[in-house]
Amino acid sequence: MAVLKKQLLEINKLRHLFPKTIGVNVRRSKDGGFIASIKTFPGCATQADSFSELIEMVNDAARTYFEIPKKFLAYMPTYLPPLKVAQKFDQFPIAQKRTQIKLELPNPREALAC
Repeated sequence: MAVLKKQLLEINKLRHLFPKTIGVNVRRSKDGGFIASIKTFPGCATQADSFSELIEMVNDAARTYFEIPKKFLAYMPTYLPPLKVAQKFDQFPIAQKRTQIKLELPNPREALAC
């Protein structure tokens, strides 16, 4: 019981290291992947082939930055981007788009030119 309580205290201590939000600069790489610079953690950057993989890598970079022991990784918080950001990078889930348009009959003179 004492060991479990000690581990819970350590997990809580480690979880409190993580700020509620982090600032991340994301850009496309020349090969079509993604590069992220984590402004909150100076000198911390990562890259990935897809946006979803990039989010995983940013979380891994944060955990590495705080030197989280492997046995506690599953208990650490996970940063997620807002849905609109994922959609901006054409990632799932895709926003449902609706556009109202007007269809017109061509001018009879233009129709004859066809």
